[in-house]
Parts: sequence; C-alpha cells; structure tokens
Amino acid sequence: MKNYLLIFIVACFYSISLMAQTPLEPIKKVETGKNREFIVNGKQFFPIMSWAQPAKNYTMLRGLNFNTFCGGSNAEAAKEAGGYAITGFRAGQTDNGYALAWIYSDEPDLATGKGADAKPRQTPDQVAARCVQIRSAEPKRLICITLTSSFMKEDSSYPEEWRKKMYPEYVKPADVVGFDHYPVYGWGTPAHLDWVGRGVKELCDYAGKRPVYAWIETSKGSKWMPYEKQPDVTPLFTRNEVWQAIINGATAIGYFTHAWRPDTTEFAPKDEMRKELAWLNGRITKLAPFILADPANEKIAMTLGEGLNCQFKATKYEGAIYIFAQNIDLGPGATTAKQYDPISPRGGTATISVEALKKGTQIEVVDERRTITAEDGKFSDEFRPLLEHIYKVKL
Repeated sequence: MKNYLLIFIVACFYSISLMAQTPLEPIKKVETGKNREFIVNGKQFFPIMSWAQPAKNYTMLRGLNFNTFCGGSNAEAAKEAGGYAITGFRAGQTDNGYALAWIYSDEPDLATGKGADAKPRQTPDQVAARCVQIRSAEPKRLICITLTSSFMKEDSSYPEEWRKKMYPEYVKPADVVGFDHYPVYGWGTPAHLDWVGRGVKELCDYAGKRPVYAWIETSKGSKWMPYEKQPDVTPLFTRNEVWQAIINGATAIGYFTHAWRPDTTEFAPKDEMRKELAWLNGRITKLAPFILADPANEKIAMTLGEGLNCQFKATKYEGAIYIFAQNIDLGPGATTAKQYDPISPRGGTATISVEALKKGTQIEVVDERRTITAEDGKFSDEFRPLLEHIYKVKL
C-alpha cells in the first residue's frame, strides 16, 4: 500500500510540474552578456541542460524544469517540448528558432596516456580550425566546448607546463566553455565533492568573459568501478555541486544522467533525485535574474563555525544585495580520505558581515519564509551540512 501511495504522490508531483511549464519563446538572437550570461532576444537566460537524451524524454525533462536539451539533440522535438536545443553542427541545418547553440565534439582534450606520454584527442589547433569552419557556415550561433577536468592541477593527465600553455588555447575558439568532473559517479570519492566548485573557478579564469557551465552527476552506475563499491550520488550531493558551480561563476548547468550498471539507461535518476532536480531547477530559473546580476561592490565576508569551509557569491539587483551562501565543509578526515571512503560533513553557525548594514535591518531568507534581524554590520544563521541559504539584504 505504501508503495502505491508513493507512486501516486510522485506522479501527481510530476504532473503538476509539467503543467506549470511555459514554452520558451523562439530565438531571434543569441549573444553573451557582461556577467558571463546567455542573452536570448535581449533577455538573460540560464540554461539548465540535459545530456544526450532521446527526444521521447524531452517532455519528461521539461517536467523536471530542464529548459535546454544538449548533445545529439533534436531541435524540432525541443520546440514541441517548449525548450531549446544545443545541437552538434550539421551543415545546412534548418533553423526553427529553438536551436540555442552548437556543441563541439565532446572532450577534445581527453588524454590517452599520462605525463610526458599524454596525447589529447584533438589538439588546440585542430579545435580552432574546426571552429573556423563552423563559424564560416553559421556565424550567428554560439559554439560551446566541453572539456575534461584535466585543466585542474589536482586532476590533470598532463604535465603542468603543457596544461598551463594549452588550455588557454582550447578556450580561445569557444564562445562558451564547460567541463565535467564527477567526484562520486566517476571516481567514488565523496571527499572530492568540492572539486566541482574549484574547477568552475579555475575555468572561469581561463574563460575571461565567456559563459562557463559545469556538468553535474545525478546517480551511480558508472562503468569505471565495481557497482557494489560505488557510493550513492545523493540529492544532497547533487544540490551542493550545483550551488558550488553557481557560486564560483557558472552561468549554465548541465546534468549527466547516464548509467551503465546495473543496467544501461540514458536517465538513471530515481524518484528522490527527480524530485530534487525539479525543485532545484525551478528554483534556479526563478532566481536567475539575481544570480546573473552585477556583482555587489560592498565589502562582504563569511565565516562558518570554528573554521569550517564555506563560500558565497553576492550580487546586486534593483537596490538589494543577494548573497548566495553555502556550507562546503566535508568533515574531519576529508583531506586524507581515499576512494570509496565516506565523508562526515559538518554544520555550524555562520556570521556574514555586510558593509553599512544597520542593526535591526530585516534580512529576508529567500524561499524559506523567515527573516533574520541584523546586528551592526553583520547577521548570523545556522547552516546544516552541505546546504545553502540565499539572503536578500536591503541596506
């Protein structure tokens, strides 16, 4: 009986979510903005992408608040589902108004061999030459390039000298650049959860003014580890990685949903993860104007507990400061944890200082139906492990 009730509740949730979708408008012009954001028809747009999904899944994905279908995507099916497509380049492709960008061949920097013997799938010169061909055929559409995480020192297959010289060259031909790193799904190492945000920050340094995106894991089931040893990719892990990426500069998010074990499937997230994705994606869409707004120029700082790891991003929109604050502490022993080792994330009390904040000011905690009364120049709040809060501060 309980199982039938759960199925009924989940089905109702997805039905309501699906009915709430508004089809996206046809694309007349796509460009990038000063805050690394996509601009579609003169308005900011935050892509929330699926990867290599069949067209039959598009309606389901829209019900989970995905708005863009990337990788081998079908622009006609995207239009029917009310979303955008990011397709591989095909000469002579008819533009139906729902193709957002081109996606370059996946991971051109993927290495064979290691160290001095490492060779990329495509050199930066080959990537640049191909991008010239694409632009000569279709100059109006942006080119997205997804890299591996080998530009990161912690995860590189290449010698440092090569990495520092060549990765800027991989980025140059792109209009938009992203990467994938799956600490749990790909490596079975929850202690490296914070590598996602670290990678986004480093890629933003390479990208300059280009939009940056990150692919986020959503399930276990990789083919690179024994299935029975793989840790679960929990909704909390996925949520934390998404906010890591956004706080460190990502202006688009994609989800990797494939699994090969125990069975091969293109969309492996279970009901709990699907519910999280629908809620999280809907929240990002609603908050996009504040996420993509100009950086706040006030002095702001954050501490958490007794030296726990935390981070924040602050923007300014219509006179209010929005602070996206996150607990990224992975717990004691995380720095020495090995593959398959569990983590014990910690919570604590955060103090956030804001220049010119006056005592008694009411701080809105966005989407949580509560406020915090400020002290002179600061306010405090509780952070559970790996969670985030978003604050609206009117000075």
